[in-house]
Amino acid sequence: MLNKEDIILLFLEDPYKLADEIWNKNVPKSDEIRTLICELGNPQSAYRYALCVDNSPRSDTRKASCKDPERAFFYAQNVDKSPRSDTRKASCRDPESAYWYARNVDKSPHPDTRQAVQNNLHLKERYKQWENSYE
Repeated sequence: MLNKEDIILLFLEDPYKLADEIWNKNVPKSDEIRTLICELGNPQSAYRYALCVDNSPRSDTRKASCKDPERAFFYAQNVDKSPRSDTRKASCRDPESAYWYARNVDKSPHPDTRQAVQNNLHLKERYKQWENSYE
């Protein structure tokens, strides 16, 4: 198991290696470690901590995950397992994340996700087709 100092060094070396260590459950469950991971500001690590270590949603890991649109989508889908306005808003900063959020989290068209795909012609058309078949 990694300790606080190992986590800091690993994050400084390569944030994705830290995310892999969390995925492999080599990071202990602790308020201090969770806070550190969230404060380091790596959305991938915060998401994986919530998914693999906490096995439940928390406001601190959600907030850190929402710094990245794709992580916000994955957090909503795999940790919250339901839509929330904060994860939707974060996901909508990227058209592709917004599209998948609508399909897999909202499971229905939503004005925010529809608006988020408008500047991507391919996703706009896919969203429109899906929306028409949804009705």
